[in-house]
Amino acid sequence: MHEFVRSAFSFRKLRGLCVNTAFSNFVGYIAGSLVTLLTTYHVVERRALKNLFGILPRHTVVVHRLPQWLEWAVSILLGYLVMEFVRYTFASLRQLRRTGYAAGTRDLVPAGRRGAGDANTPSEAI
Repeated sequence: MHEFVRSAFSFRKLRGLCVNTAFSNFVGYIAGSLVTLLTTYHVVERRALKNLFGILPRHTVVVHRLPQWLEWAVSILLGYLVMEFVRYTFASLRQLRRTGYAAGTRDLVPAGRRGAGDANTPSEAI
């Protein structure tokens, strides 16, 4: 039991988990923030009774293109989807690296399973 806990909670695995989680959360946060940024714009208020018809300084007003509840829902949903996509990509790349199929490390066909017709093995003349 002690060996299982030691191998399951090694420093390398915990560090990889923290880096993966932090990076995917950050990318998800950026994607959610972009939704808010793209669905709002700023306008300088016009002359009105509120600013004494231009005597007081004008203020910047934020205008939402979507209702605020929908903006929050879309940003949370998109952020979550991007976060999970990044986690899935990291897990896929880690699995490819473990099996040796990562780009540039090995051929597409494992060495033990090459047949006579593969381009990597010399074909025998009949």
